[in-house]
Amino acid sequence: MKHYVYLFIVVASFMGLVSCSKNNDPAPPPVVVGRWELNRGIASSFPASLSINGAGIDLYYLNSEGSTLDIYSDNTFNENYRNFGVSDGEGTWDYTNNTLTLKYNGGSTDAYTYAKNKNIEELSQVTPLSYSFPISSTATASGKIQWVYRK
Repeated sequence: MKHYVYLFIVVASFMGLVSCSKNNDPAPPPVVVGRWELNRGIASSFPASLSINGAGIDLYYLNSEGSTLDIYSDNTFNENYRNFGVSDGEGTWDYTNNTLTLKYNGGSTDAYTYAKNKNIEELSQVTPLSYSFPISSTATASGKIQWVYRK
């Protein structure tokens, strides 16, 4: 009789191990899911005399620009953008090979590269935006600014 009890315990234990499968666990959401806040802009293509190329620019101080980007696990997003007013941009997203592509409901797209360094996560705009800075009361300097978001 003891033999059957031991056999029953072994079979029950084996069945318990087999029924626990990691394949049933849902896949974790992509690293880009969450809230991102506009951290800075990186200047490029400005005249060398300004000495700002490669520098981090505080876009809120410069031009009252700010943005939050909420990336949801259902592949939708909402961007709350402010620049002397507030507006929302909504759409869907795709994340492949460390590139986040935002597809706005209005038809435009934007792409960001994801990077993590020393536990700091950043999204850097792939195609920088054109900007003009006033450098005097009568002149401006044109260049580009790449937006960088942080989680």
